[in-house]
Amino acid sequence: MYVPTPTQRDSQPTAAPPWWLVIGPGFAALIGLFLLTVIYRLDGESALQIDLGMSSQSLLLNGLVAYVVAAAIAFPAGLLLGARFPTSVTVPAIVLMLLGVLLVAFGPSSGLLLVGRALNGLGAGAVLGVTVALIRRLRTGRGVAAGVTAGLGVLALVAAPVLGGLLSDATGFRVVFVVAALFVFVALVVAGVIGIVALARPKHP
Repeated sequence: MYVPTPTQRDSQPTAAPPWWLVIGPGFAALIGLFLLTVIYRLDGESALQIDLGMSSQSLLLNGLVAYVVAAAIAFPAGLLLGARFPTSVTVPAIVLMLLGVLLVAFGPSSGLLLVGRALNGLGAGAVLGVTVALIRRLRTGRGVAAGVTAGLGVLALVAAPVLGGLLSDATGFRVVFVVAALFVFVALVVAGVIGIVALARPKHP
């Protein structure tokens, strides 16, 4: 009688994640993309740059380059670990985002802006990696999920300078990041609840 070897048993494909598991990291990733460009405005210097007395070069280095470099460092970790441990990667990443946004919102200097943007970038890069990893493992609706996520991401990048500029003119740039912190907190709660539901759902053999 033929008996399959342990290697053959282990080669069976692992179960695909449910589609709703993408909601938590996906929502956080959209917020991260929004925060990437919200420090700029389309019609001149941003309120953040004026209030902190920063030059255009300083804003570029402290506000944008720090964010992008940190996100690029964290993205591979989210991509490699996110499919197997989505909640374990997403929740700490969102906490980093929250700390970064609060530092920018209440920090009095460009030095704290650099730290806050770096923390924000680390979290955003990680959740973006988790989102990509989960979408890649979907068995059905992968193209739709990828298309919708990409479209919303581009919209967030484009809309951020406009919405941020309007809100900054009315209330100041710090309020923009306080509001962003509220959305990041909501993303943290959503990711935590979805993670609990994922752990509690019955495991199919």
